[in-house]
Amino acid sequence: KICEFWGDPHIKSFDGARLSFYGDGEFWVVKSEKVKIQGVYMGTKWTHGLAATSKIVVSGSFVNNHKIAVGSLETGSITVDGQPVLAGFPSTYPLESGGTLRYDANGE
Repeated sequence: KICEFWGDPHIKSFDGARLSFYGDGEFWVVKSEKVKIQGVYMGTKWTHGLAATSKIVVSGSFVNNHKIAVGSLETGSITVDGQPVLAGFPSTYPLESGGTLRYDANGE
């Protein structure tokens, strides 16, 4: 199944529900034993104070419980366990779990 984020912030959940968050705060997107994903939402000058996605934080056993945080251009860098990674463009960062974080022009 697919979960999608777009806009300021709109979400299509794994069960097909469509959600919108317009207030500041942190919300669970996925919370399971293996996968944990939180969205951080904050008002911006471009959304006239309505919340927009400012950061996504991924953790769980599928990444050996590392904490991967991806901020927006305005709210910060990409970090693993609080340490900046992927500072250059393009760049890669290998995870102990065997996966690789990649920052490049090849999006999906």
